[in-house]
Amino acid sequence: MDQMSDRLGASPGLLSLLPAPPGQRRLALGVACLLLAVFLATLPFARIGWFHLPAFVLTQKTLMLVSDLITSALLFGQYSIGRLHAFNILAGGYLFTALIAVPHTLTFPEVLSQTGLLGAGPQTAAYLYIAAHAALPLTIIAAALQRKHADTASDPTDGVIGSIAGMILAIILAVAATTLLVTRGHQWLPPLIDNGYYTREARIAVGALLALPLAALLLLARTARPLSTLDLWLIVTMLAWLCTIALGAFISRGRYDIGWYVGSFFDFLTSIFVLLILISQIILLYERQASAAAASQRLRERRINEMEAVLIHLSRVSELGQNVSSLIHEVNQPLTAISNYLAAAMQFLAASNTVRLKSVLQQSAEQAARATEIIRHLRDFIAGHDSEKRADNIPEMLRNAVSLALLGIDPPIPAIEMRLSSVAPSAFFDRVQIEQVVFNLVRNAIEAMGDSERRVLTITTRLTADNMVEISVADTGPGLSPAIRAQLFEPFVTTKAGGLGVGLSICRVIVEAHGGRLYAEDNPKGGTVFRFALPPSAR
Repeated sequence: MDQMSDRLGASPGLLSLLPAPPGQRRLALGVACLLLAVFLATLPFARIGWFHLPAFVLTQKTLMLVSDLITSALLFGQYSIGRLHAFNILAGGYLFTALIAVPHTLTFPEVLSQTGLLGAGPQTAAYLYIAAHAALPLTIIAAALQRKHADTASDPTDGVIGSIAGMILAIILAVAATTLLVTRGHQWLPPLIDNGYYTREARIAVGALLALPLAALLLLARTARPLSTLDLWLIVTMLAWLCTIALGAFISRGRYDIGWYVGSFFDFLTSIFVLLILISQIILLYERQASAAAASQRLRERRINEMEAVLIHLSRVSELGQNVSSLIHEVNQPLTAISNYLAAAMQFLAASNTVRLKSVLQQSAEQAARATEIIRHLRDFIAGHDSEKRADNIPEMLRNAVSLALLGIDPPIPAIEMRLSSVAPSAFFDRVQIEQVVFNLVRNAIEAMGDSERRVLTITTRLTADNMVEISVADTGPGLSPAIRAQLFEPFVTTKAGGLGVGLSICRVIVEAHGGRLYAEDNPKGGTVFRFALPPSAR
Protein backbone atom coordinates (compact mmCIF):
# COMPACT_ATOMS: atom_id res chain seq x y z
CA MET A 1 0.00 0.00 0.00
CA ASP A 2 3.03 2.28 0.12
CA GLN A 3 2.73 3.03 -3.58
CA MET A 4 -0.93 3.82 -3.17
CA SER A 5 -0.12 6.25 -0.38
CA ASP A 6 2.55 7.84 -2.58
CA ARG A 7 -0.08 8.47 -5.21
CA LEU A 8 -2.49 9.99 -2.74
CA GLY A 9 -1.09 13.46 -3.39
CA ALA A 10 -2.43 13.21 -6.92
CA SER A 11 -5.76 11.83 -5.67
CA PRO A 12 -6.79 13.99 -2.68
CA GLY A 13 -10.37 12.65 -2.71
CA LEU A 14 -9.30 9.06 -1.85
CA LEU A 15 -9.54 9.30 1.92
CA SER A 16 -9.77 5.50 2.11
CA LEU A 17 -6.07 5.34 1.20
CA LEU A 18 -4.98 7.43 4.16
CA PRO A 19 -3.28 5.53 7.01
CA ALA A 20 -5.93 4.15 9.33
CA PRO A 21 -6.31 6.44 12.36
CA PRO A 22 -6.15 4.94 15.85
CA GLY A 23 -9.92 5.09 16.21
CA GLN A 24 -10.41 2.99 13.06
CA ARG A 25 -7.81 0.49 14.25
CA ARG A 26 -9.54 0.10 17.60
CA LEU A 27 -12.94 -0.29 15.93
CA ALA A 28 -11.63 -2.88 13.47
CA LEU A 29 -9.94 -4.79 16.29
CA GLY A 30 -13.18 -4.75 18.28
CA VAL A 31 -15.20 -6.04 15.30
CA ALA A 32 -12.62 -8.77 14.64
CA CYS A 33 -12.71 -9.87 18.27
CA LEU A 34 -16.52 -9.93 18.20
CA LEU A 35 -16.50 -12.03 15.03
CA LEU A 36 -14.10 -14.53 16.57
CA ALA A 37 -16.12 -14.62 19.79
CA VAL A 38 -19.35 -15.40 17.92
CA PHE A 39 -17.50 -17.96 15.78
CA LEU A 40 -16.10 -19.77 18.84
CA ALA A 41 -19.43 -19.57 20.69
CA THR A 42 -21.20 -21.16 17.70
CA LEU A 43 -18.79 -24.10 17.33
CA PRO A 44 -20.46 -26.38 19.93
CA PHE A 45 -23.86 -25.92 18.25
CA ALA A 46 -22.80 -25.61 14.60
CA ARG A 47 -23.91 -29.15 13.60
CA ILE A 48 -27.33 -28.95 15.25
CA GLY A 49 -30.25 -28.76 12.84
CA TRP A 50 -32.53 -25.73 13.08
CA PHE A 51 -35.59 -24.27 11.34
CA HIS A 52 -36.04 -25.17 7.67
CA LEU A 53 -36.53 -21.69 6.14
CA PRO A 54 -35.76 -21.47 2.39
CA ALA A 55 -37.12 -17.89 2.38
CA PHE A 56 -34.10 -16.93 4.51
CA VAL A 57 -31.89 -17.57 1.48
CA LEU A 58 -33.91 -15.17 -0.68
CA THR A 59 -33.71 -12.42 1.97
CA GLN A 60 -30.00 -12.88 2.62
CA LYS A 61 -29.02 -13.00 -1.06
CA THR A 62 -31.15 -9.94 -1.88
CA LEU A 63 -29.45 -7.92 0.86
CA MET A 64 -26.03 -9.07 -0.33
CA LEU A 65 -26.89 -8.25 -3.94
CA VAL A 66 -27.83 -4.67 -3.04
CA SER A 67 -24.90 -4.00 -0.70
CA ASP A 68 -22.28 -5.58 -3.00
CA LEU A 69 -23.62 -3.67 -6.02
CA ILE A 70 -23.37 -0.38 -4.12
CA THR A 71 -19.86 -1.26 -2.90
CA SER A 72 -18.83 -2.10 -6.45
CA ALA A 73 -20.22 1.21 -7.75
CA LEU A 74 -18.37 3.17 -5.05
CA LEU A 75 -15.11 1.37 -5.83
CA PHE A 76 -15.53 2.09 -9.53
CA GLY A 77 -16.04 5.72 -8.52
CA GLN A 78 -12.83 5.64 -6.48
CA TYR A 79 -11.04 4.21 -9.53
CA SER A 80 -12.38 6.97 -11.79
CA ILE A 81 -11.09 9.59 -9.34
CA GLY A 82 -7.70 8.13 -8.43
CA ARG A 83 -7.11 5.99 -11.55
CA LEU A 84 -5.49 3.33 -9.34
CA HIS A 85 -6.01 -0.03 -11.08
CA ALA A 86 -6.34 -1.88 -7.77
CA PHE A 87 -9.71 -0.19 -7.26
CA ASN A 88 -10.92 -1.46 -10.63
CA ILE A 89 -9.93 -5.02 -9.67
CA LEU A 90 -11.64 -4.77 -6.26
CA ALA A 91 -14.78 -3.32 -7.85
CA GLY A 92 -14.84 -6.26 -10.24
CA GLY A 93 -14.62 -8.71 -7.34
CA TYR A 94 -17.56 -7.13 -5.54
CA LEU A 95 -19.53 -6.96 -8.78
CA PHE A 96 -18.99 -10.71 -9.36
CA THR A 97 -20.07 -11.46 -5.77
CA ALA A 98 -23.22 -9.37 -6.28
CA LEU A 99 -24.20 -10.80 -9.66
CA ILE A 100 -23.49 -14.45 -8.80
CA ALA A 101 -26.08 -14.10 -6.00
CA VAL A 102 -28.80 -13.96 -8.67
CA PRO A 103 -28.25 -17.43 -10.22
CA HIS A 104 -27.36 -18.80 -6.78
CA THR A 105 -30.79 -17.77 -5.49
CA LEU A 106 -32.60 -18.93 -8.62
CA THR A 107 -31.00 -22.38 -8.49
CA PHE A 108 -31.23 -22.89 -4.73
CA PRO A 109 -33.69 -25.73 -4.02
CA GLU A 110 -37.06 -24.78 -2.50
CA VAL A 111 -36.45 -21.01 -2.70
CA LEU A 112 -38.35 -20.26 -5.92
CA SER A 113 -39.02 -23.83 -7.05
CA GLN A 114 -38.63 -27.28 -5.59
CA THR A 115 -35.44 -28.14 -7.50
CA GLY A 116 -34.33 -24.66 -8.56
CA LEU A 117 -34.70 -22.72 -11.80
CA LEU A 118 -32.45 -22.39 -14.89
CA GLY A 119 -32.37 -26.14 -15.32
CA ALA A 120 -30.35 -26.53 -12.14
CA GLY A 121 -29.28 -29.85 -10.74
CA PRO A 122 -28.86 -30.76 -7.08
CA GLN A 123 -25.18 -29.63 -7.12
CA THR A 124 -25.64 -26.31 -8.97
CA ALA A 125 -26.24 -24.04 -5.95
CA ALA A 126 -23.34 -25.61 -4.05
CA TYR A 127 -20.88 -24.95 -6.86
CA LEU A 128 -22.17 -21.40 -7.28
CA TYR A 129 -21.49 -20.97 -3.54
CA ILE A 130 -17.87 -22.07 -4.14
CA ALA A 131 -17.52 -19.65 -7.07
CA ALA A 132 -19.07 -16.77 -5.12
CA HIS A 133 -16.72 -17.25 -2.17
CA ALA A 134 -13.61 -17.71 -4.31
CA ALA A 135 -13.98 -14.57 -6.43
CA LEU A 136 -13.55 -11.81 -3.85
CA PRO A 137 -10.45 -13.24 -2.12
CA LEU A 138 -8.89 -13.81 -5.55
CA THR A 139 -9.52 -10.20 -6.60
CA ILE A 140 -8.14 -8.90 -3.29
CA ILE A 141 -4.99 -10.99 -3.85
CA ALA A 142 -4.75 -9.68 -7.43
CA ALA A 143 -5.20 -6.07 -6.29
CA ALA A 144 -2.57 -6.45 -3.55
CA LEU A 145 -0.06 -7.98 -5.97
CA GLN A 146 -0.83 -5.35 -8.61
CA ARG A 147 -0.13 -2.41 -6.32
CA LYS A 148 2.93 -4.16 -4.88
CA HIS A 149 4.61 -4.63 -8.26
CA ALA A 150 3.06 -1.81 -10.32
CA ASP A 151 5.04 1.34 -11.02
CA THR A 152 3.96 4.71 -9.67
CA ALA A 153 2.01 5.64 -12.80
CA SER A 154 -1.78 5.68 -12.64
CA ASP A 155 -4.06 4.57 -15.44
CA PRO A 156 -4.50 7.29 -18.10
CA THR A 157 -7.54 9.50 -17.64
CA ASP A 158 -8.92 8.84 -21.12
CA GLY A 159 -8.78 5.08 -20.49
CA VAL A 160 -10.75 4.99 -17.23
CA ILE A 161 -14.21 4.64 -18.80
CA GLY A 162 -12.95 1.91 -21.11
CA SER A 163 -11.32 0.04 -18.22
CA ILE A 164 -14.52 0.17 -16.14
CA ALA A 165 -16.66 -0.94 -19.10
CA GLY A 166 -14.21 -3.75 -19.86
CA MET A 167 -14.23 -4.94 -16.25
CA ILE A 168 -18.04 -4.91 -16.07
CA LEU A 169 -18.31 -6.85 -19.34
CA ALA A 170 -15.72 -9.38 -18.18
CA ILE A 171 -17.56 -9.94 -14.89
CA ILE A 172 -20.92 -10.40 -16.61
CA LEU A 173 -19.37 -12.93 -18.98
CA ALA A 174 -17.67 -14.71 -16.05
CA VAL A 175 -20.94 -14.96 -14.10
CA ALA A 176 -22.78 -16.21 -17.21
CA ALA A 177 -20.06 -18.77 -17.99
CA THR A 178 -19.94 -20.02 -14.41
CA THR A 179 -23.72 -20.35 -14.26
CA LEU A 180 -23.82 -22.13 -17.59
CA LEU A 181 -21.07 -24.54 -16.52
CA VAL A 182 -22.68 -25.59 -13.22
CA THR A 183 -26.21 -25.84 -14.65
CA ARG A 184 -25.59 -27.59 -17.98
CA GLY A 185 -22.64 -29.63 -16.77
CA HIS A 186 -23.64 -30.41 -13.20
CA GLN A 187 -23.89 -34.13 -13.92
CA TRP A 188 -20.14 -34.25 -14.62
CA LEU A 189 -19.19 -32.41 -11.40
CA PRO A 190 -18.36 -34.29 -8.18
CA PRO A 191 -21.29 -34.20 -5.73
CA LEU A 192 -20.91 -31.65 -2.92
CA ILE A 193 -24.25 -32.20 -1.20
CA ASP A 194 -26.40 -35.26 -0.69
CA ASN A 195 -29.91 -34.97 0.76
CA GLY A 196 -29.04 -31.57 2.24
CA TYR A 197 -25.78 -32.75 3.86
CA TYR A 198 -22.23 -32.00 2.75
CA THR A 199 -20.21 -34.82 1.21
CA ARG A 200 -16.54 -35.68 1.67
CA GLU A 201 -15.81 -33.96 -1.66
CA ALA A 202 -17.47 -30.82 -0.27
CA ARG A 203 -15.16 -30.86 2.77
CA ILE A 204 -12.14 -31.10 0.46
CA ALA A 205 -13.39 -28.30 -1.84
CA VAL A 206 -14.30 -26.02 1.07
CA GLY A 207 -11.00 -26.77 2.79
CA ALA A 208 -9.18 -25.63 -0.34
CA LEU A 209 -11.52 -22.63 -0.56
CA LEU A 210 -10.55 -21.54 2.97
CA ALA A 211 -6.98 -21.05 1.77
CA LEU A 212 -8.03 -18.14 -0.44
CA PRO A 213 -9.33 -15.66 2.22
CA LEU A 214 -6.48 -16.72 4.51
CA ALA A 215 -3.96 -15.94 1.77
CA ALA A 216 -5.67 -12.61 1.03
CA LEU A 217 -5.63 -11.70 4.73
CA LEU A 218 -1.93 -12.53 5.15
CA LEU A 219 -0.96 -10.77 1.93
CA LEU A 220 -2.76 -7.57 2.98
CA ALA A 221 -1.18 -7.69 6.43
CA ARG A 222 2.32 -8.11 4.99
CA THR A 223 2.26 -5.77 1.99
CA ALA A 224 0.19 -2.90 3.39
CA ARG A 225 2.58 -0.63 5.33
CA PRO A 226 1.18 1.46 6.86
CA LEU A 227 -2.29 -0.03 6.86
CA SER A 228 -4.77 2.20 5.08
CA THR A 229 -8.39 2.40 6.17
CA LEU A 230 -9.44 0.34 3.16
CA ASP A 231 -6.77 -2.31 3.79
CA LEU A 232 -7.77 -2.55 7.42
CA TRP A 233 -11.41 -3.31 6.64
CA LEU A 234 -10.54 -5.67 3.80
CA ILE A 235 -8.58 -7.66 6.40
CA VAL A 236 -11.67 -7.69 8.66
CA THR A 237 -13.77 -8.74 5.67
CA MET A 238 -11.44 -11.66 4.93
CA LEU A 239 -11.56 -12.71 8.58
CA ALA A 240 -15.35 -12.75 8.38
CA TRP A 241 -15.04 -14.61 5.07
CA LEU A 242 -13.05 -17.34 6.84
CA CYS A 243 -15.69 -17.57 9.56
CA THR A 244 -18.61 -17.74 7.14
CA ILE A 245 -17.06 -20.47 4.98
CA ALA A 246 -15.86 -22.48 7.99
CA LEU A 247 -19.21 -22.34 9.79
CA GLY A 248 -21.54 -22.47 6.81
CA ALA A 249 -19.89 -25.11 4.64
CA PHE A 250 -17.13 -26.89 6.57
CA ILE A 251 -18.03 -27.38 10.23
CA SER A 252 -21.82 -27.68 9.94
CA ARG A 253 -23.30 -30.93 8.61
CA GLY A 254 -25.40 -29.27 5.93
CA ARG A 255 -27.94 -26.62 5.09
CA TYR A 256 -30.20 -25.18 7.80
CA ASP A 257 -27.90 -26.17 10.69
CA ILE A 258 -27.16 -23.51 13.28
CA GLY A 259 -23.63 -23.18 11.86
CA TRP A 260 -25.09 -22.68 8.37
CA TYR A 261 -27.39 -19.90 9.60
CA VAL A 262 -24.63 -18.13 11.54
CA GLY A 263 -22.30 -18.52 8.56
CA SER A 264 -24.98 -16.98 6.29
CA PHE A 265 -25.24 -14.05 8.70
CA PHE A 266 -21.46 -13.62 8.56
CA ASP A 267 -21.81 -13.77 4.78
CA PHE A 268 -24.06 -10.71 4.91
CA LEU A 269 -21.63 -8.91 7.23
CA THR A 270 -18.81 -9.37 4.72
CA SER A 271 -20.87 -7.42 2.17
CA ILE A 272 -21.27 -4.33 4.33
CA PHE A 273 -17.88 -3.72 5.99
CA VAL A 274 -16.22 -2.05 2.99
CA LEU A 275 -19.54 -0.43 2.00
CA LEU A 276 -19.86 1.26 5.38
CA ILE A 277 -16.25 2.47 5.37
CA LEU A 278 -16.60 3.91 1.86
CA ILE A 279 -19.82 5.68 2.83
CA SER A 280 -18.20 7.03 6.01
CA GLN A 281 -15.25 8.31 3.97
CA ILE A 282 -17.63 10.05 1.56
CA ILE A 283 -19.42 11.67 4.50
CA LEU A 284 -16.06 12.72 5.96
CA LEU A 285 -15.02 14.20 2.61
CA TYR A 286 -18.27 16.17 2.36
CA GLU A 287 -17.80 17.32 5.95
CA ARG A 288 -14.30 18.57 5.16
CA GLN A 289 -15.52 20.30 2.03
CA ALA A 290 -18.37 21.90 3.96
CA SER A 291 -15.93 23.07 6.66
CA ALA A 292 -13.57 24.45 4.02
CA ALA A 293 -16.46 26.21 2.28
CA ALA A 294 -17.63 27.69 5.60
CA ALA A 295 -14.10 28.87 6.40
CA SER A 296 -13.80 30.38 2.93
CA GLN A 297 -17.16 32.09 3.38
CA ARG A 298 -16.08 33.51 6.74
CA LEU A 299 -12.84 34.75 5.18
CA ARG A 300 -14.74 36.42 2.33
CA GLU A 301 -17.15 38.04 4.77
CA ARG A 302 -14.25 39.28 6.90
CA ARG A 303 -12.54 40.75 3.86
CA ILE A 304 -15.78 42.35 2.69
CA ASN A 305 -16.28 43.86 6.15
CA GLU A 306 -12.71 45.16 6.11
CA MET A 307 -13.23 46.70 2.66
CA GLU A 308 -16.51 48.23 3.79
CA ALA A 309 -14.78 49.74 6.81
CA VAL A 310 -12.04 51.20 4.57
CA LEU A 311 -14.64 52.52 2.13
CA ILE A 312 -16.66 54.08 4.94
CA HIS A 313 -13.53 55.74 6.29
CA LEU A 314 -12.55 57.05 2.84
CA SER A 315 -16.07 58.34 2.36
CA ARG A 316 -15.78 60.43 5.53
CA VAL A 317 -12.44 61.81 4.42
CA SER A 318 -13.88 62.51 0.96
CA GLU A 319 -16.89 64.38 2.32
CA LEU A 320 -14.68 66.69 4.36
CA GLY A 321 -12.01 66.88 1.67
CA GLN A 322 -14.52 68.32 -0.82
CA ASN A 323 -15.05 71.23 1.62
CA VAL A 324 -11.48 71.61 2.84
CA SER A 325 -11.24 75.33 2.06
CA SER A 326 -14.36 76.05 4.12
CA LEU A 327 -13.07 73.92 6.98
CA ILE A 328 -9.74 75.74 6.93
CA HIS A 329 -11.67 78.99 7.15
CA GLU A 330 -13.60 77.67 10.17
CA VAL A 331 -10.38 76.81 11.98
CA ASN A 332 -8.64 79.99 10.85
CA GLN A 333 -11.32 82.23 12.39
CA PRO A 334 -10.52 81.41 16.05
CA LEU A 335 -6.80 81.42 15.31
CA THR A 336 -7.06 84.92 13.82
CA ALA A 337 -9.08 86.06 16.80
CA ILE A 338 -6.45 84.63 19.17
CA SER A 339 -3.73 86.47 17.29
CA ASN A 340 -5.61 89.78 17.57
CA TYR A 341 -6.39 89.22 21.25
CA LEU A 342 -2.75 88.44 22.04
CA ALA A 343 -1.60 91.60 20.21
CA ALA A 344 -4.04 93.64 22.30
CA ALA A 345 -2.87 91.83 25.41
CA MET A 346 0.71 92.96 24.73
CA GLN A 347 -0.47 96.56 24.57
CA PHE A 348 -2.47 96.26 27.78
CA LEU A 349 0.50 94.61 29.45
CA ALA A 350 2.75 97.49 28.43
CA ALA A 351 0.16 99.94 29.80
CA SER A 352 -0.24 97.88 32.99
CA ASN A 353 -3.97 97.69 32.32
CA THR A 354 -4.59 94.40 34.13
CA VAL A 355 -8.39 94.63 33.95
CA ARG A 356 -8.46 94.76 30.14
CA LEU A 357 -5.53 92.29 29.96
CA LYS A 358 -7.51 89.69 31.90
CA SER A 359 -10.53 90.16 29.62
CA VAL A 360 -8.62 89.67 26.35
CA LEU A 361 -6.72 86.69 27.73
CA GLN A 362 -10.01 85.08 28.70
CA GLN A 363 -11.38 85.69 25.22
CA SER A 364 -8.18 84.22 23.73
CA ALA A 365 -8.66 81.10 25.82
CA GLU A 366 -12.25 80.76 24.62
CA GLN A 367 -11.17 81.01 20.99
CA ALA A 368 -8.40 78.45 21.57
CA ALA A 369 -10.95 76.09 23.11
CA ARG A 370 -13.21 76.65 20.10
CA ALA A 371 -10.37 75.80 17.68
CA THR A 372 -9.44 72.74 19.74
CA GLU A 373 -13.03 71.50 19.72
CA ILE A 374 -13.32 71.93 15.94
CA ILE A 375 -10.05 70.06 15.35
CA ARG A 376 -10.94 67.29 17.82
CA HIS A 377 -14.33 66.76 16.24
CA LEU A 378 -12.81 66.64 12.77
CA ARG A 379 -10.12 64.22 13.94
CA ASP A 380 -12.67 61.86 15.55
CA PHE A 381 -14.85 61.98 12.47
CA ILE A 382 -12.20 61.12 9.88
CA ALA A 383 -10.04 58.78 11.99
CA GLY A 384 -10.23 55.10 11.08
CA HIS A 385 -11.57 52.90 13.89
CA ASP A 386 -12.98 49.46 14.49
CA SER A 387 -16.75 49.24 14.44
CA GLU A 388 -18.03 49.37 18.02
CA LYS A 389 -21.75 49.32 18.67
CA ARG A 390 -23.01 50.27 22.08
CA ALA A 391 -25.93 52.02 23.75
CA ASP A 392 -25.45 55.74 23.13
CA ASN A 393 -27.26 59.06 23.47
CA ILE A 394 -29.15 60.03 20.31
CA PRO A 395 -29.67 63.80 20.92
CA GLU A 396 -25.96 64.30 21.66
CA MET A 397 -24.95 62.36 18.56
CA LEU A 398 -27.35 64.35 16.39
CA ARG A 399 -26.11 67.71 17.69
CA ASN A 400 -22.48 66.75 17.09
CA ALA A 401 -23.27 65.55 13.57
CA VAL A 402 -25.24 68.70 12.74
CA SER A 403 -22.56 71.04 14.13
CA LEU A 404 -19.94 69.22 12.05
CA ALA A 405 -22.11 69.37 8.93
CA LEU A 406 -22.59 73.12 9.37
CA LEU A 407 -18.84 73.79 9.39
CA GLY A 408 -17.91 75.82 6.32
CA ILE A 409 -21.51 76.39 5.22
CA ASP A 410 -21.89 79.82 3.64
CA PRO A 411 -24.57 81.98 5.18
CA PRO A 412 -27.44 82.23 5.38
CA ILE A 413 -27.53 78.96 7.35
CA PRO A 414 -30.95 77.24 7.10
CA ALA A 415 -33.21 77.07 10.13
CA ILE A 416 -32.57 73.88 12.11
CA GLU A 417 -35.52 72.27 13.89
CA MET A 418 -34.85 69.25 16.13
CA ARG A 419 -37.96 67.38 17.27
CA LEU A 420 -36.55 64.69 19.52
CA SER A 421 -38.84 62.18 21.20
CA SER A 422 -38.43 61.77 24.94
CA VAL A 423 -39.30 58.06 24.68
CA ALA A 424 -36.40 57.40 22.32
CA PRO A 425 -33.39 59.01 24.00
CA SER A 426 -30.88 56.27 23.14
CA ALA A 427 -30.21 53.40 20.75
CA PHE A 428 -27.65 50.68 20.04
CA PHE A 429 -25.26 51.94 17.35
CA ASP A 430 -21.73 52.81 16.28
CA ARG A 431 -21.50 56.50 17.11
CA VAL A 432 -18.96 57.55 14.47
CA GLN A 433 -20.70 55.65 11.67
CA ILE A 434 -24.19 56.98 12.46
CA GLU A 435 -22.73 60.49 12.80
CA GLN A 436 -21.43 59.97 9.28
CA VAL A 437 -24.92 59.03 8.07
CA VAL A 438 -26.50 62.10 9.68
CA PHE A 439 -23.62 64.30 8.43
CA ASN A 440 -24.24 63.14 4.85
CA LEU A 441 -28.00 63.56 5.07
CA VAL A 442 -27.72 67.05 6.61
CA ARG A 443 -25.12 68.17 4.03
CA ASN A 444 -27.29 66.87 1.17
CA ALA A 445 -30.36 68.56 2.62
CA ILE A 446 -28.58 71.92 2.94
CA GLU A 447 -27.27 71.68 -0.63
CA ALA A 448 -30.74 70.70 -1.89
CA MET A 449 -32.22 73.88 -0.33
CA GLY A 450 -29.57 76.16 -1.83
CA ASP A 451 -31.99 77.92 -4.19
CA SER A 452 -35.14 77.57 -2.09
CA GLU A 453 -36.88 80.58 -0.57
CA ARG A 454 -37.89 78.61 2.48
CA ARG A 455 -34.92 76.79 3.99
CA VAL A 456 -35.86 74.65 7.00
CA LEU A 457 -34.01 71.50 8.05
CA THR A 458 -36.05 69.27 10.38
CA ILE A 459 -34.54 66.35 12.32
CA THR A 460 -37.05 64.10 14.07
CA THR A 461 -36.80 61.00 16.24
CA ARG A 462 -39.59 58.65 17.22
CA LEU A 463 -40.15 55.11 18.54
CA THR A 464 -41.68 52.85 15.87
CA ALA A 465 -44.27 50.13 16.39
CA ASP A 466 -41.57 47.43 16.22
CA ASN A 467 -39.57 49.19 18.98
CA MET A 468 -36.94 50.68 16.65
CA VAL A 469 -35.68 54.27 16.99
CA GLU A 470 -36.40 56.10 13.73
CA ILE A 471 -34.39 59.17 12.74
CA SER A 472 -35.60 61.37 9.87
CA VAL A 473 -33.92 64.31 8.12
CA ALA A 474 -36.34 66.50 6.14
CA ASP A 475 -35.59 69.45 3.87
CA THR A 476 -37.74 71.97 1.99
CA GLY A 477 -35.87 71.73 -1.30
CA PRO A 478 -37.27 70.92 -4.74
CA GLY A 479 -37.55 67.18 -4.02
CA LEU A 480 -36.23 64.24 -6.04
CA SER A 481 -36.96 63.64 -9.70
CA PRO A 482 -38.08 60.11 -10.69
CA ALA A 483 -34.78 59.52 -12.53
CA ILE A 484 -32.69 60.39 -9.45
CA ARG A 485 -34.98 58.48 -7.08
CA ALA A 486 -34.64 55.29 -9.16
CA GLN A 487 -30.88 55.17 -8.61
CA LEU A 488 -30.63 57.18 -5.42
CA PHE A 489 -28.58 54.65 -3.44
CA GLU A 490 -26.51 53.27 -6.31
CA PRO A 491 -22.74 53.82 -5.91
CA PHE A 492 -20.93 56.32 -8.12
CA VAL A 493 -24.15 58.09 -9.09
CA THR A 494 -24.07 61.81 -8.25
CA THR A 495 -25.45 65.15 -9.38
CA LYS A 496 -22.67 67.12 -7.65
CA ALA A 497 -19.76 68.52 -9.64
CA GLY A 498 -16.64 66.71 -8.44
CA GLY A 499 -18.64 64.32 -6.22
CA LEU A 500 -17.76 60.65 -5.93
CA GLY A 501 -21.35 59.46 -5.67
CA VAL A 502 -20.70 57.08 -2.76
CA GLY A 503 -22.18 59.06 0.14
CA LEU A 504 -25.74 57.67 0.16
CA SER A 505 -24.50 54.24 -0.90
CA ILE A 506 -22.18 54.16 2.12
CA CYS A 507 -25.01 55.43 4.34
CA ARG A 508 -27.21 52.54 3.21
CA VAL A 509 -24.43 50.02 3.97
CA ILE A 510 -23.98 51.48 7.46
CA VAL A 511 -27.70 51.49 8.26
CA GLU A 512 -28.21 47.94 6.98
CA ALA A 513 -25.24 46.80 9.09
CA HIS A 514 -27.20 48.15 12.08
CA GLY A 515 -30.26 46.10 11.11
CA GLY A 516 -32.22 49.01 9.63
CA ARG A 517 -33.19 50.39 6.23
CA LEU A 518 -32.47 53.78 4.68
CA TYR A 519 -35.12 55.14 2.33
CA ALA A 520 -36.43 58.45 0.98
CA GLU A 521 -39.94 59.80 0.55
CA ASP A 522 -41.58 63.09 -0.35
CA ASN A 523 -41.95 65.76 2.33
CA PRO A 524 -45.60 66.87 2.54
CA LYS A 525 -44.33 70.44 3.02
CA GLY A 526 -42.16 70.20 -0.07
CA GLY A 527 -38.74 68.61 -0.37
CA THR A 528 -37.53 65.16 0.72
CA VAL A 529 -37.46 63.14 3.93
CA PHE A 530 -34.76 60.52 4.52
CA ARG A 531 -35.59 57.97 7.21
CA PHE A 532 -33.64 55.18 8.88
CA ALA A 533 -34.07 53.17 12.08
CA LEU A 534 -31.71 51.95 14.78
CA PRO A 535 -32.19 49.09 17.25
CA PRO A 536 -33.14 50.10 20.80
CA SER A 537 -30.47 50.33 23.48
CA ALA A 538 -32.01 47.54 25.59
CA ARG A 539 -30.54 44.53 23.69
